[in-house]
Amino acid sequence: MANRNEGGVTIERINDLSIVSLRVSKKSLEETLRQLQLAPPLVATKEDPRCLWLGPDRWLLVSASATPDSIIASCNESLAGFLHNAVDYSAGLVAHRISGPNARRLLASGSGVDFRSEEFPVGACCRTNFAQVAAIVDANVPGQFEVYVDRSYAGYINDWLCDTSRIIANAFSNS
Repeated sequence: MANRNEGGVTIERINDLSIVSLRVSKKSLEETLRQLQLAPPLVATKEDPRCLWLGPDRWLLVSASATPDSIIASCNESLAGFLHNAVDYSAGLVAHRISGPNARRLLASGSGVDFRSEEFPVGACCRTNFAQVAAIVDANVPGQFEVYVDRSYAGYINDWLCDTSRIIANAFSNS
């Protein structure tokens, strides 16, 4: 999908990301947090690979430069001796980048999460139902978000984003 500008929102699909899901044993959680410097609750780190917190014992590691195999190897090396599971999700998840002045409004229309900047600042991430689909939302830079969904919903999410951004643009241009 090419970049699309719909009603003050730019929507683009991000291709060629390495995405690894990491789970660790709750028994060794404190040690694994120190070993890998994983993201704290509801936060995403800035370095590559980005580390998005998904739950008390689960993270998503995302990179545009490292391969999934190298991320998994790094996890396995750092967490040797600790019960953990690092799995390549690159083929299973799709990311859409949403940016522009109406990006927060668009996200809020598809989820119950409060996406106002004071409640969902840069560096925040969460799992939520977005447009009735399980998603991960990451506020990675000011005015820009990445939404990760199961690949089987990529077309639906793209259509929903484009249609809803046009509706929002029309609603706010007529008021």
